[in-house]
Amino acid sequence: MSNFNLIYNKLSDLENKYESLVWYARKTDKQINSIPEVKQHVLEIQNLYPNECMELNVQELSDWSHGFNSGMLACVRYIQDYVDEGKEFADENFPSLHT
Repeated sequence: MSNFNLIYNKLSDLENKYESLVWYARKTDKQINSIPEVKQHVLEIQNLYPNECMELNVQELSDWSHGFNSGMLACVRYIQDYVDEGKEFADENFPSLHT
């Protein structure tokens, strides 16, 4: 596998991680407690990223952690868009934070 493919695969892994964490931080207790699919996905994310989820649930760390995760998601997506679609598309689409 080429270095490019290794790097691109790592970017894809990072995008999945940070998209999951941003999605997780946006869920309300009401959504988690009333929608079984949301609760299941929340539990999966907590199992995959226990330290990051803990930081999102600690009042003193949550704003910084959510901001970091959002910045990482935007950055990774910018690089992917730049590679896949070119600079103009990446610039227009930045920051891409939909989950």
